[in-house]
Amino acid sequence: MSDFAVRRWTTGKRLGDIMAMVHAAFREFEPPSGVLKETAADLAARQRRGLILVAMDGERFIGSVFAARKGDAFYLTRLATAPAWRKRGVGRALMAAAEQEASASGAARLTLRVRQTLPGNLAYFRRLGFVVTGEGREDGRTPFHTMERMLA
Repeated sequence: MSDFAVRRWTTGKRLGDIMAMVHAAFREFEPPSGVLKETAADLAARQRRGLILVAMDGERFIGSVFAARKGDAFYLTRLATAPAWRKRGVGRALMAAAEQEASASGAARLTLRVRQTLPGNLAYFRRLGFVVTGEGREDGRTPFHTMERMLA
C-alpha cells in the first residue's frame, strides 16, 4: 500500500482536479448526487467560506472533505475517496484531520449529513463515533440523517 498525506488545500490552483476526483467518488450514487453538478468555481466558494482538506498520493488527489464552521460546530460535507483508494484509511485520515481543525478552531462538535439511501455510509460514520440527531429533506432531494460527534 502506498503512503499518502493529508493537508489543508489553501490555493485556488488545481480545484478542477479536486472536483474531478470528487465526481469520480460520487458517480455511482443513485439517485445522482448534486455534487456532480458542482464546478471548480463552486469549490472555490466553499474554500472561501471554510476549508478543504485533501489526501494526496504524491501529486494525485485521492480524497477530500470540505468543512465550514457553523455556530459551535464544524460542518463536514462531501467526504470523498477515489474509488481505487477505498478501504485504505483515506476517509479516516481525512476525518482525523477535520477533527484536528475543528478542535483548533474551538468547535464543540462535528456535524454532517448522510443520505438515508446509503446505509453503509451511516454505519461508517457510526463507527467513527457519530450519532444520528435528526433527519430532513430539502428541495425534493434524497432524505438524509443529520449526525454529530462531540469533541473532547
